[in-house]
Amino acid sequence: MVSPFFVCSVCLAVAAVGFSALSAAGALRLRRRGYDSVLRRRYLHIVMLALFADERIVPRFPMLRRRGARLLLAETLAGVVSLTYGLDVALLRRIVGRYGLDEWLLSRVRFSRGYRRARYLVLLAALPVSREVARRTGRYGRSRNRYVRFYALLIRLMAEPAAALRCISDYSWPFSDAEVAEITALLRRGVLPVAYEPLMASACPNLRRVGLSIVRQFGIVQAEPLLLTMLSGKEGVDALYTLCALRRSLARREVVALVSRFSSGERRALMRYMARTGYSPRLLRRLFDRDECAYYDTIVQSHKRCLV
Repeated sequence: MVSPFFVCSVCLAVAAVGFSALSAAGALRLRRRGYDSVLRRRYLHIVMLALFADERIVPRFPMLRRRGARLLLAETLAGVVSLTYGLDVALLRRIVGRYGLDEWLLSRVRFSRGYRRARYLVLLAALPVSREVARRTGRYGRSRNRYVRFYALLIRLMAEPAAALRCISDYSWPFSDAEVAEITALLRRGVLPVAYEPLMASACPNLRRVGLSIVRQFGIVQAEPLLLTMLSGKEGVDALYTLCALRRSLARREVVALVSRFSSGERRALMRYMARTGYSPRLLRRLFDRDECAYYDTIVQSHKRCLV
């Protein structure tokens, strides 16, 4: 008969071994993160030196055979592209080709699923890739995962910026606010040479939303007549908030007609946004009743600035 003391000793020994294994695994993960951080900084330093050098020679990156090193290099290049303007894209394209980062990412996309696949597509969308890469990732534009299909679209936009209007028009799903912001970021970096007028006049809702985002982000006050015409359409609310962001006059017949159809919650949300953008309370009598103007006064008094 096995004694209880023996059973207890065995359980304690197993627990001790398991705890030691978990501790060793945790220490290994921390050490690997430290190595990754050092290698990431080294790769960034090499990339920046190459971009600022007169010679456009593809630099050498150490330890690329190390596990996870290619992913670190791809993330470093994607970060440089996303956060800077006016880069030598030709040099970055040669780096991607020399080290086969596009092929490596394509293989990861092919053998992954869901959000992991979207992660690799994000990196491909940030890198200067060829039309062949856009063609090979085109089938993911029909994915059930909205992130996968959107970043497949972004790869097409990066590879074929001249066909941006057609690519967005062919996209069958409505953009979210985050997706519109992603496309606007490409415009801010000069990747997509698209003017706001054809976007706002387009029959495609996604193109109109991108056009409104451009007007808001760049403060294009010349777009006011187009915004007023959009107030009666499906993007009327977005057009109204864009007018507010531009600090344009809201004492317009089109604005009054739109606001009159708002619910109480929508009217209060609009007033809070107007207070943030600096509209004076005395300018709102055409839009809101006396009680609502009193509510707006309390919002304004809560802000640490004087609105005139």
